[in-house]
Formats: sequence, C-alpha cells, structure tokens
Amino acid sequence: MKCPNCGEELKEGYLYCEICGEDIHMVPDFEPEIEYSISETLSGIVEDVLEEVPKKHLTVKKGGKGNKCKSIIIASVVVGILLIAGLIVGGFALKNYRYNSVEYQVTQANAGVAAGNYEEAIQYYKRALELDPTSVTYRNALAELYALTGDENTYVSCLIQILSLGYANEDEKAATYKKLIAFYKSKEDYVSINTLLNNTEDENIRTMYQEYLALSPEFSYQEGTYDEVVPLKLTSSIRGTIYYTLDGSVPDENSEVYTTPIFLETGYYEICALFVNEYGIKSEVVKKTYVIDVFKPVAPEVETYSGEYSRPEVITVVVPAESTVYYTTDGTIPTNHSIPYTGPIPMPLGKSTYKFVTYNKEGVAGECTTRQYELVLPTDFTVDMAIQKLVALMVETGKIQDATGTPVGLTGKYLYAFRYATEITGQGEFYIISEVYEDAAGVQSYTGVHYAVDIYTQECFKVSKDASGKLVTEAF
Repeated sequence: MKCPNCGEELKEGYLYCEICGEDIHMVPDFEPEIEYSISETLSGIVEDVLEEVPKKHLTVKKGGKGNKCKSIIIASVVVGILLIAGLIVGGFALKNYRYNSVEYQVTQANAGVAAGNYEEAIQYYKRALELDPTSVTYRNALAELYALTGDENTYVSCLIQILSLGYANEDEKAATYKKLIAFYKSKEDYVSINTLLNNTEDENIRTMYQEYLALSPEFSYQEGTYDEVVPLKLTSSIRGTIYYTLDGSVPDENSEVYTTPIFLETGYYEICALFVNEYGIKSEVVKKTYVIDVFKPVAPEVETYSGEYSRPEVITVVVPAESTVYYTTDGTIPTNHSIPYTGPIPMPLGKSTYKFVTYNKEGVAGECTTRQYELVLPTDFTVDMAIQKLVALMVETGKIQDATGTPVGLTGKYLYAFRYATEITGQGEFYIISEVYEDAAGVQSYTGVHYAVDIYTQECFKVSKDASGKLVTEAF
C-alpha cells in the first residue's frame, strides 16, 4: 500500500508514513453515503444478472409454472447478492469498529508486547491515545515501549506530556516524577533534575526531591542602612556549599566559603552569594547591598615599640574604656575570638610579631596595630641548658628519680616547660620554667609550680607571686 500523501510504499502494520508522517486510516469511517453507493452497485449487479438469464426460463407458460420458475431464479439471485453485500458491509463495519475501539487497540498492543513486536505495539497504543487522549495508563505504556526500543528522548517526552497535559492525578504525577528523576539520575544529568523541580508548583514534589535543588542562599538581614554591626547569616535548607564575595563581584567555587556569620562593620558592602549543591548544581547569584554607619574605635596604643631588645621586656597596651583588645602572634588579623589582652605580655625570645585590634561594646573592630620584636639575651646559657640544670636539681633533691622525670611513688612523669624570660626587680633576670605532670595516658597538665633559673649565674629558685602580684624567688 502507498501513502496517499507522498506515494511512498508503506510498511505492513504501520499506521503512519515514515517519510512524511501522514496518518494512514486503513479503514475509513462507515458513512450513509458509502451504504447508498453499495446499494446502487448491488442494484446494478441484479439488473446485469437478470439480463444474462436465458429467456426461455423467463417465458410465461400456461398454468403459471413459468412465473413460478422466474420468481425462484430472481429470488435466488437477490439472496446471493444480498448475502455478498451483507458480507461486504459487515467487513466494513467490523474494520470500522476495530479502528475506533480503544479496547481492540489496547488488546492488539498487549499482544504485540507479549510477542516482542514493540514497534507494532507502539502503533496500536498511539491509536488508542488518539481515541482516548486523557488516558495516563496508555501514555505510560507507550513511554515504556519507547524505553524498550531504546528511544530515550521519546520516552522522556511521553512522561513530560503526562505532567503537562493535566490529566494525571496526584499519585500518577508522583509516579511520573519518580521515573523522570530516576532516568536523569542514571545519566548523572542533575541539571535536568534541577530544572524539572524548578518548573513544578507542587511543593510536595519539591520537598521530596529537595536534595537535587540548587536554591539561592537566604540572607538573615534585608539590604539597607544600619547604625549597628550586622552579623549577617547566609543559609540554605539543602546540603551544599555557599560561596560569597563582599565587593559585588560574582562568586564562584574559588570564592570565600561561608561557615560563620559575616560581621558587617562601618562601611559599604555589596554581598553576592552563590549556592552549590552536593551534585555540583549552582543556584542563581543573590546580591544585597548594606550600608553600616557605626562608630569605629581607634587602633590600640601599644606602648612597647617594635625593635631589637637585649634584656627581657613586657609588651603593654592601653585599652580604651568599655572596649577589649584582642591579639594574635601568628600574623593573622585578630577577631573577637582571638586572645584577649589582660595585662603585660612577656616578650618572647627571638623574633615575634604581634597584632592588636580593639573591639567596642557594640562589637565593632578598629584598625589593627602591628608590632615586631627581636629579643636576644647576651648570654651563652640557653633555655635548654636551664631546663637540664633544673632537672638535675630535681633528681638531686629527690623530686624525680631520673632525667626522664619519673616521680617517686607515682606513675607518669614530670616535665619542665619554658614559659618566658623576665626581670624580677632587685633580683636579676631569669628564665621562668613551669612544672607539667603527664599521666600514664599521656595527658598533660600544669601543676602550678614554677621555677626561675638565673640567665647569667645559672642558679635555680622556686618562684611565686606576692600579695601585689609581683614575682618573688625562693631558694630550694
């Protein structure tokens, strides 16, 4: 059979032309005009037959026997013709019924599936959907057949049609989303999953599969002008990472990672944030602008200036009223989580760098003050030598049994740790060494006992504080 549109030869069983896509109606609808045409044709056939009957059989004989014979012949011909007509009309009616019967199309489709004739089954399900386009069941069956034939694109299209045509109930929608997401996941196509979920208004579906979403981060403060420090929080209800910038530039995976609140102090900020979920899908960038107008404290006044020192010194800082000074020794800018300054700091031996920042009671930080020091004492008696001297004295006095620090009558051991070098007024300059106890499990703790070893004479003393908090030495 050839296509009525393009004339291309059609494959057996196909209900459409593969070349031009024309639908092929194997059997036209049975209409009254066709019935009339059939009747006209049959009438003509009857007349032709009567003309062929020998006239001798039609001769009227006496007694009416001729009329009777003629009637029998005509009746037989008419009955035969009517029987043929009935078969033709019945055939047309049967084909018309099958072509327009959903049940027949589905039955044939199922038979094709059972026989492994998937292409044939597809044609029957397509016709079933032409007759009943609201059937989600048939569309699902058609989708599965496309999957069996390896036509993944059409498989996906069929499932998306189920969601877009509006015929599916809630359970059918949920099942369809499950199939689509499983398919995309098998392909590691998480972008399509994110797009699919963003295009649905069904919050239940979005919640069910929220791990695949990449929603923009939420800001804890609305953008605007503030007269106080803003502890800005960036949040997401989905597992992933938030990246941000403070200067309005577009963040990416090389930008700052959000882990703790961003304290916005006096100044102008353009905060841009990006969320990336655990599948690498990026959200849209959110940008918010903040103007913070808060009094900023002055930088700390460090009275001990940078430089080289040859005698023990302490580092002193003037702390403004109702403020706290924090400092670091590793070169980083101090925050309000750094070490608080509570009093003079003994200057370390060798080179050191101190950074100080003032925070007022509102939590606003001032500018940073940096000091660099180098303390070299004019002696050949080193810290290690001082510790060895002290350990030998501990063994001699019976505090420990040997140089490893094994105590008498106890498990564990005593260790001796250098703290700092200092001058004790009227008594000299000393290395201050603290006693540490390490138990059998290796846990260390200070015992509260401290010793002073003279930097120049190598004499060892116990050291403590008097009522005013000043260090005093005591001989063994």
